[in-house]
This record gives sequence, C-alpha cells and structure tokens, in this order.
Amino acid sequence: MNEGRSDTRFRWLQDERPRIIVRHLRNNALLVTFLVLFIIFALSSEFFATTNNLIIILTQLAPLGIVVIGQTLVVITGGIDLSVGSVAALTSVIAAKLMLLEDGLGLPPLVAIGIALAAATAIGWLQGWLIARQELPPFIVTFGSLSLIKGVALVYSNAAPISIPRDLTHAVWGSSRPLPILLLLVIALLASYMLRNTKMGRYAFAIGSNETVTRMSGVRVDYYKIQIYMMSSFLAGIAGILLMTRIGSGVYTNAEDYGLMSVAAAVIGGASLHGGVGNIQGPLLGTLIIVMIDTSLGLSKVSPLWSTAIIGGFILVAALADRIRRRSQDETPRTPSRRVQSQTSYYAQIRARLASLITQRTACEHIRLYMLDRQTGDLVEQNLDSEERVIVHQPGHLAKHVEQTRAPFWVDNWNDSAEPVIVPIDPHLDCRSAIAVPILVEQRFIGVLELQSPYEGVFNERTASQLTALTQELARSLENAWLLDSGWLLRQTRDAFRHLWDEVSLGKGGLAGWLYSSPDVAQTPIATRGYRLQQLLLKLMDIIQEKETKSASGGKSRYQILYDTYVQGFSTEEMIDRLYVSRRQYFYDLKDALDAVAHLLIDEDVHGIMEQV
Repeated sequence: MNEGRSDTRFRWLQDERPRIIVRHLRNNALLVTFLVLFIIFALSSEFFATTNNLIIILTQLAPLGIVVIGQTLVVITGGIDLSVGSVAALTSVIAAKLMLLEDGLGLPPLVAIGIALAAATAIGWLQGWLIARQELPPFIVTFGSLSLIKGVALVYSNAAPISIPRDLTHAVWGSSRPLPILLLLVIALLASYMLRNTKMGRYAFAIGSNETVTRMSGVRVDYYKIQIYMMSSFLAGIAGILLMTRIGSGVYTNAEDYGLMSVAAAVIGGASLHGGVGNIQGPLLGTLIIVMIDTSLGLSKVSPLWSTAIIGGFILVAALADRIRRRSQDETPRTPSRRVQSQTSYYAQIRARLASLITQRTACEHIRLYMLDRQTGDLVEQNLDSEERVIVHQPGHLAKHVEQTRAPFWVDNWNDSAEPVIVPIDPHLDCRSAIAVPILVEQRFIGVLELQSPYEGVFNERTASQLTALTQELARSLENAWLLDSGWLLRQTRDAFRHLWDEVSLGKGGLAGWLYSSPDVAQTPIATRGYRLQQLLLKLMDIIQEKETKSASGGKSRYQILYDTYVQGFSTEEMIDRLYVSRRQYFYDLKDALDAVAHLLIDEDVHGIMEQV
C-alpha cells in the first residue's frame, strides 16, 4: 500500500511539474526580481559590477538595513513607524553634540553614543505608550513625531553639522574592519531568532494577526507593542550613529528619507501592512534592491528624483501583491469540502431532499423528523423549516412509542385515539390522521419520521411500507449529516485521537461503536476494534496529507498539526512554540484538522479502508 501511494505521488509530481515550477518561482519572486535587476544593471553599465561600486552598495545597505529590521518588527504587529529617519538624525546630533569640547560636554565617544541611543529608545517608549495605552493610530503618532523630532534636531544642532573626531570614522568604517556590515548581520540574526524562537516574536505575529483575540488570550498586548516600538527606535538610533561616523558629523538631515524607504523595503520583502506576516530576510533583500536601484540610477546619470518615484511604485506593486495574496487565502476553503465549512447546510440539504421525496410519493406536506442524540440518548425533534430543535420528554409521545416498538404506527382519526399522544405539526390546520415510522440503519434505531394529514383514513400499511423503504434510501446519509451537524462525530473523533495509542480505550469508544455497529462485525474483540480504528485514523491522516499536497492551499497543514499533536505527542505549549500562534489559534486550527478527519469518516469508503488495514 505504501508503494502504491509513493507511485501515485510520483505520477502526480510528473504531471504537475510545470505548476510546481511556477509555484517555486512565485514563492521566490523577490529573489528572482533581484537577480534579474542585477543582471540588467550589470549589462547597462560597466561600472555597476565593479568592486568599488559593490562596496558602495554594501556601505549604503548597512544603516538602512538596520532601520528596515526595526520597521519590519513594527509592521508585523500591524503598525508603522514613520519617525525612524528623524530618530536617526536626532541620535546623530545628540551623540556629536555630547562629544564636542566647546559647546558640548566633551564626553568619550562610547558614553556619548550610549546616551544618544538611550534617548532614541525613550522616544520609542513614548510612541509605543501613546499607541498602545492611549490607543492613538500608529500613523498619526509616528507622523507627528517625524516633524517634532526633526524640529528638535534642527534646534539642538542650530541647523549646522556637528563634527566628530576623525579617528571615530576610521574605527567604524575602516576597510580592514567592515563593522557596519557585521553589525547588520548580527542584528539580522538576532531579530530573526527573536521572531521565530521567543515569546516576543510569537506575540508580535499574534498581535498583527488579531490583536483582540490575542488580548483575550491573556497576552499583555500593550507591553509587547511598546517593546517593539522601543526596538525600532533603538535600531534607528544605531543607524543614525553609523551615518554620523560615515560622514564625520551629526546632521539633522541624516536618514531624511529612511521612513519611506524602510516601509518600502519591508513591504517589498513580504511584510503585510495588515500585520501578522513577515520575516527578516525578505525585507533585507528588499533593502538591497532599493539600494541597488538607487546606485544604478546614479551610474546611469539619471536624476535622483526618479529613485523616489520608483520606490513609491514598488510600494504600490508590493501592496497590491499583498492584497491579492490575502484575498486568495480568504477565498481558499480551510476545510476539504464545502460541507465541512457549513455542516448545517449539508444537513439541511439532506432533510430537504427527504421532504421532497415524501411530498412526491405521498402528496403529504406536513412532515416532522426526530433524530436520536447518540451522546444523551434523547429523541430530538427537527424543524424542517428552521434550525430549531426540541428534546421530546412527553410520556406516551408518538415518536417515543415508535422508538420503543421499532415499528410503524398510524392513526386514521386521532380524535378517537388517546394513546399515543400526537402533537399537531401545524397548529393552524385541523389534521385528522398521522403516521410515524422508525428510521433504521442496519437494524439500529436513529430516528422517527412523522407525517400528518387533514383528512381521515389517508395512511395505511402500504403508506408505512413506502415510508420505510424511503427512509432506508436516505438513512445512512441522514445519520451522517446529523452526526456532523450535532457535533457528535467531531467529539468522538477528538476523543479517539486522544487515545490513539491505547487500543483498548479506542475499541470501547463511541467512534468504534458507531463504525462497528453492523451485526457482522459487532462481535469483533475490543482490542482488535481499537487496532483497526487506530490504523484507520492514521490512514485518514495520510489522505489529508495527499489532499493538501495536491491542493497546495494556504494556511497551517492539518496533517502536520494532527501528526505533531497526536503521533509525536507534543504538548500544547510545544505546539504553540512550533506554530508561532496563540493558544486560542492553535485550538482553532486543531479543531479544523479534526473536522477534516470527521468529514472523511463519512466521505471515504471507511469500511473498505478498515478491511485493508
């Protein structure tokens, strides 16, 4: 069986090779774009691929890349930081001013830089506080800060560059020690690790995906949002220090366009402006593309004004691509079929079909259905025109009588009958006769079908035979739809997976009782039942994996969630760490995966699979 499944997968790979190639190109579109642009620029200018020009590109990349990392963290939370350029400029001005011997304090460079970075971090704290605690929009707060901080830098520097010691420039930007590039790589690695392996990173994604749900899950959303904005401002401050040491002075115009460029790089790199999506490597590659375009335009003697226009165009294209991607994910069903997505409508369709067949064959329109609740044993009245359900408690009720006798019962004129009790289906009509027949699946009682008529002597033994035959046609589908709709099948599936490796508990469970209800297999030993059910569940997991491989749909892998949770046995906390989601989201995804298995239990040839295993 494994060899057959491998052959099927191999044939599918052969048939789907063009689509696989297209999918890989789509998933790596940014890298392909970078390579194409690099080749175009290298061919268009003989100076582009020279060592000196590549060094210039890396030199420009370092400070901007550091700012982009901070901006990406903010964007992942669903925010935006337009003030990063002003923060970088103010940091450079403060550090340079503190190092001055004349108007400043003449502090050592490291002390001055430390104080300047502390000021940048404090600005981030204040912005985060206004956004998280005072609930001001991030755009308004950071846009206002952009002008405010730039004005402070202008006044503090007296609108003039503030020189720093020359040896500091050599120490940072000396060719033998590319400290800015190394610093960028270290920060990128730390940020990437933080996003994927720490609580801060997981909560950043959770806040961006759904802040309300994250807050309801007990996460201190305000605290983590403030921390993210502090990180962004701190990294902007580091970029300001690098720019200061590069040009040899602190200037209020340093990093003037970093706000626009950092947002552009983050969006181009795959971070969604809606939040909840992003990584570090993508935005860094987007930064490299922006710097490369800017440098190439300079070599081609094109006006630098075009650089801003092109970057703006990239933002629009990236935003449009993000919108298309999100729309595609929203339209992709999270369940293997439409009926899992709307189990109630599936059940309603089966009931409507039953009512239609009864009307055609008996010309009776007054129909009532009762279904047995396998969990409680109650008989539940189903309203065919709505989702209203009522448990039948009344002693001597017609449906209860049929449940006990398992035989059809009809009344020619119920005015002459005191037993059993018949409740009118339509209280506005004067119904005179009624009939009820049991609904059976392999001699197992699952419900009652009742008909009423305003005429006397309508129902007889022939009607009972017709209704019995009719219910046998739809009994299996009706029960399956009812078990899905009532949630019983999902609960039993979850319970079976919880005891996946305990064959005795599996054999005693409700799911095994349902699957082994037919007389020919009812005497199967409990341990054998459990083993066969265990193999069935594992086989259904394989089917889910195959369906996911073929559909290549978005969202978390149901197979992987089931495998890690029930086969590998990872705890809830471990699963949250592995999936980078909140506790609430994990349980939602797990329910979705169990829903898929429950639906396969009625869609697939389950008994055929059990015979194979």
